[in-house]
Amino acid sequence: MPATAVPATGSPAESSTADRLRFSVTRLARLLRQQSDAALTPTQLAALATLHRCGPIPVGTLADLEQVAAPTATKVVEKLHGAGLVDRLTDPADRRVSLVALTAAGETLLGEIRARKTAWLNTQLDDLSPDDLTRLVDALEVLERLTAPRAQKTPA
Repeated sequence: MPATAVPATGSPAESSTADRLRFSVTRLARLLRQQSDAALTPTQLAALATLHRCGPIPVGTLADLEQVAAPTATKVVEKLHGAGLVDRLTDPADRRVSLVALTAAGETLLGEIRARKTAWLNTQLDDLSPDDLTRLVDALEVLERLTAPRAQKTPA
């Protein structure tokens, strides 16, 4: 579809809003990634964050949560394990299952990266006028709803 075409299901105003939001969110994500200052890929950083949030989990669960193929998750875990950022553990409930968990070094690195990103973002927010900052805070609830995981529909 040409860049100027409007999808059949949306008005020009809706398309413009979606385009502006997509562009802004993509640019902000790129700028935040640049603040990580770590020799890790975005996929590796996302895996660390998921392991921090979800605790020790099997590689297959990590793949599902990160929406990547199991072989991709396995490669990511191998790289992170080689860097000393994750450990492989035996599941106490089923010794046949291997779990992946953050190491202390992984927790520390993730905390440092998050602190750098937050500091950079705080610097950017400091440049906003009080009115713009209020408008941004008001928009956060909408953005959080927009990006919240959606419950999967169960078949009838």
